[in-house]
Amino acid sequence: MGLIAKTGRKSIGTSFLLLGILFVLTVGAVTMVIPFLLMLTASTHTQVDRTAFTVWPAFLTDETVLYQKYLSAKYNESPSVLRAVWETDHKSFQGIELQQSFNRKRAEAWRQFLLETDVPLHEQVAGFTYTPASRGRPWNERRFLRAQHVAFDGSISDLNDVMQTSFADWNAFRVLPPDTRSRLGLHADTPWWRAWNAFVQQEVPDWAKGTHNLTGFYRERIQAVMGGEESLTPRPPEEEEARARWELFVREVVHPGYVRFAPQAEPAWQSFLQKRYVTLETYQSITGRQEARWQEIALPASLAETGTLRADWLDWLIGWQDPGSGTTYEISLDAVHLVCVELTWRDLHGEMPPYRDVDQLLFEENRAAIRKLFLFQNYGTVWEILIVHGRGLWVTVLYCGGAVLIALMVNPMAAYALSRFRPRHSYSLLLYLLLTMAFPPMVTQIPLFLMLRDLNLLNTFWALWLPGMAHGYSIFLLKGFFDSLPRDLYESASLDGAGEMRMFVTITLSLSKPILAVIALSAFVNAYTSFMFALLICQDESMWTLMVWLYQMQQQYGSGVMNAAFVLAAIPTLIVFLAAQRQILRGIVVPSEK
Repeated sequence: MGLIAKTGRKSIGTSFLLLGILFVLTVGAVTMVIPFLLMLTASTHTQVDRTAFTVWPAFLTDETVLYQKYLSAKYNESPSVLRAVWETDHKSFQGIELQQSFNRKRAEAWRQFLLETDVPLHEQVAGFTYTPASRGRPWNERRFLRAQHVAFDGSISDLNDVMQTSFADWNAFRVLPPDTRSRLGLHADTPWWRAWNAFVQQEVPDWAKGTHNLTGFYRERIQAVMGGEESLTPRPPEEEEARARWELFVREVVHPGYVRFAPQAEPAWQSFLQKRYVTLETYQSITGRQEARWQEIALPASLAETGTLRADWLDWLIGWQDPGSGTTYEISLDAVHLVCVELTWRDLHGEMPPYRDVDQLLFEENRAAIRKLFLFQNYGTVWEILIVHGRGLWVTVLYCGGAVLIALMVNPMAAYALSRFRPRHSYSLLLYLLLTMAFPPMVTQIPLFLMLRDLNLLNTFWALWLPGMAHGYSIFLLKGFFDSLPRDLYESASLDGAGEMRMFVTITLSLSKPILAVIALSAFVNAYTSFMFALLICQDESMWTLMVWLYQMQQQYGSGVMNAAFVLAAIPTLIVFLAAQRQILRGIVVPSEK
């Protein structure tokens, strides 16, 4: 029966009262839903929209925001790389707009040219690989991780042995792509980089990688400091100041993969090696080569052809000083030239490649795949960290399941004994149990830690389960509920020959489902949300629960990944509450109806 009778609801005052109650409930529901929607939206954030405060991801409906997110991921969240490629003055990705119109034919021609040209890896931008600003785990890094995980059967030690790496585990797996425009981006030819380069060539789609603009890099690094307006040329310019800028760029700044040596410099190369090694025996022992005369040593045209002479080739380009005489040996500037796809295109077409046009073309052709990627990539990261490469979920399931099971065994039995047999000092026992609630959990954690350490139970499930087996308030609550059950039921069952355990199971527990649901829900929530206790008792990473994992992830990942983790972490509590709500509501409604 309702609080307000049907006849009373017909009055205007009652109608306004009901409308007011409905309005308050609606406002309350909205204030609970909006924070969750904000967290849900934040779980899709990257560098571009990480400060946005909306209840709906803008990139799902706004093409400009999606384009900005795409460019940010493609250029690895580096505005400086984008500025050099596009030769623009954009300070960030947020200010970029879609072009209303662009030369689609020219963009198609440039893309076809790249497909038909063997573009060296040092000229490529492997996008979706590095997120220094948003601190996520980008798409291509995750794909490369999965490929290596399969290749090495999940053994990180085997990967470290073969790849010459030192990852502590799969969650420590990282790809830090070098800036291959500059000398600093030069790295050793190791199995790790060979595997990564093969992955970029074979697995990364065209829309997820780009091509460096060497002229834009030259203007950013050299002309911005030394002045000048000339375009970068393959060979050194004639004008003295421009030649000095070109020489500085080639000898000290640009990645040596772009540099080529002319064959006419071979005699000078042989002379340089003779000065450096003095004797052929020294040269042969250090380089492992077998030339019998200095005149037989060929000049490698490019860095890729140097082999064991890689360091000599680089030193000759930079300039090597003989420690004995102090003379500097370096290749003549006129014997050096630059090679890259951009310069080749300019020679053929007389204009710069349409970098911006092809970026927009690739975006428009792959818009659906890009939107889906940004919608789920942070969730994929959390899934891999917590479930695929970590034991957080499984440890939490066992911990919570065991905690609920033990709580439903120990607490009801203790409460049944106090209610059924009514010992002489039952109220003193209840008072003692309730006194345990007077002390915050932090006070008992150190004694618990010392006790479990002495029992040699640290980093085990028993260390998690045993301290929470009995709960004073739960026993108090259960005893009060058991006291309300009719005593006649027990007397009848006893006359029929039922034992105490039979009466406990068939009568007490079967009639106590609502309160048992409350106890189970409380035990689950206490175990699921336990952080400090779980971290103190189980410091081994293999025994971390989800809450400990979430805390540790905050040190390494940004807000997008963390909000995705919070959304996924909220799902188990929602499922458990929905499963238990029928029994909880039944315990509230049924007694009032009686």
